[in-house]
Amino acid sequence: TGIAPFRAFLHRLFMEDTVARHMFGGTAWLVLGVPTSGGLLYKEEIDAMMNNAGPGQLKVDYAISREMKNPFDGGKLYVQHVMQQNAEELFKRLDNGASCYFCGLKGMMPPILDTLEKVAAAQGIDWNAKLKQWKDNHQWHVEVY
Repeated sequence: TGIAPFRAFLHRLFMEDTVARHMFGGTAWLVLGVPTSGGLLYKEEIDAMMNNAGPGQLKVDYAISREMKNPFDGGKLYVQHVMQQNAEELFKRLDNGASCYFCGLKGMMPPILDTLEKVAAAQGIDWNAKLKQWKDNHQWHVEVY
């Protein structure tokens, strides 16, 4: 599923006694989208990771589309809405060298890209140039099926 690679990243950083865990000084940010809360895989494990993480090291946002409403039009809450709500922080983190990974169904990418393009335009940012920059810097990773 789309959560598998993130589960492995997060497990390595927050559950295992590894050099990576001890050296990690950044913030891992998981935005997880599912239709219903019953579809939240590994919630207990993610909660344990939150408990193990240092202050500010792990941020988890859920987009449970059939149970949560987005603040923009009151419709279903999807990953792109969470990204839109946090766009300023997301863009700042990427501009400062963070990496962004997308995994899951390929149908999620067009609305995410459309949303981020609109956010960029509202901020006076050339979206195509910005996305190219992040891709060229190996900060933008998409693994969808």
